[in-house]
Amino acid sequence: MALEDRIELFVTRQARPLVALFAVVGLLCLVGAGYVFFTPSTQTVTDEVNVQTIESSVETSAVATGESSLYDQGETLENKSAYFTQIAPVVSFHVNTTVPSDQPVLVTQRLTMETVGVRDGDPFYRSTRTLIEDQQRVSDGRVAAAQSINVTAMRDELETKRSETDGLGRFQVTLTLDVTYQTDSYEGTITTSAPFVISGQAYYLDGAVSDSKTHSTTVTRRVQEPSDPLEYSGLAFLGFVLLGLCGLIIRTEDNSDPEVLRTEISHSRHDEWISRGEFPTESEKQYISIRTLEDLVDVAIDTNRRVIYDPDIDIYAVIDGTEIYYYSTDDLHAHTWLNL
Repeated sequence: MALEDRIELFVTRQARPLVALFAVVGLLCLVGAGYVFFTPSTQTVTDEVNVQTIESSVETSAVATGESSLYDQGETLENKSAYFTQIAPVVSFHVNTTVPSDQPVLVTQRLTMETVGVRDGDPFYRSTRTLIEDQQRVSDGRVAAAQSINVTAMRDELETKRSETDGLGRFQVTLTLDVTYQTDSYEGTITTSAPFVISGQAYYLDGAVSDSKTHSTTVTRRVQEPSDPLEYSGLAFLGFVLLGLCGLIIRTEDNSDPEVLRTEISHSRHDEWISRGEFPTESEKQYISIRTLEDLVDVAIDTNRRVIYDPDIDIYAVIDGTEIYYYSTDDLHAHTWLNL
């Protein structure tokens, strides 16, 4: 009970400051809850608009003209991982570019084949052959062009170059696609390439000749987010709790007697010096009133006596010969006990 008595005594002594503090904080919490509820926050959101994608690629095809157990004569071979000069000596390159179809787009396609002679990483020969070069303004979203080459003739040409250089270096062939475009909002270039390999009777593109670009415009906008129920309800709950504590503190102040509380606290602190009992009133005794229970306990300690507590009349006393030192929180009980 000592802890409860201490808390109640503190509340009783500090009732007005506590009520003022809790009332102000409680009202601020309620105002804050209303503010959070009626003024939701906003967030900046980024959107990508007017998105346009341009894609370009090169596909291959060849017609089987030679007799073979692999393919039927006259069969069209498309996008094979390898072709053979004895079966299909002519290969076609098909350039396809897709653009936005809801507007006119100016597209320039250029397909080149470059042959480079290299020794120790440094070129000693370079030649470029343009296979496709055209410019179109289209509105249907698609641009296409094609060109064929005789790979047998190209292989023979490379063999002649190797013979002329006496095998000093090696020759590399690269197929390169350059596409420039201009839409209503964007313009740009796509460049992609892959080695064109001729090895014996076989030839092939060593990789995909394709790429794409996507353009967009970034815009920001403010989006209102709904208020967090946990936030404003928590503030409101705390506000009502604090206002409720104000009423509890006021009621505690009205119903509590600080002197009684201090006595209860002193009783608990000095319990080892206090014994329960009862004592009669005798006229020859001298009765001395002590201001506080703590002072009475000091008298008991000084006189090596015990404090007697009579719960029936709620009086503490120390009997020392003809003198009785007493303390009571209720003068009416003390006067009745003393027959006053």
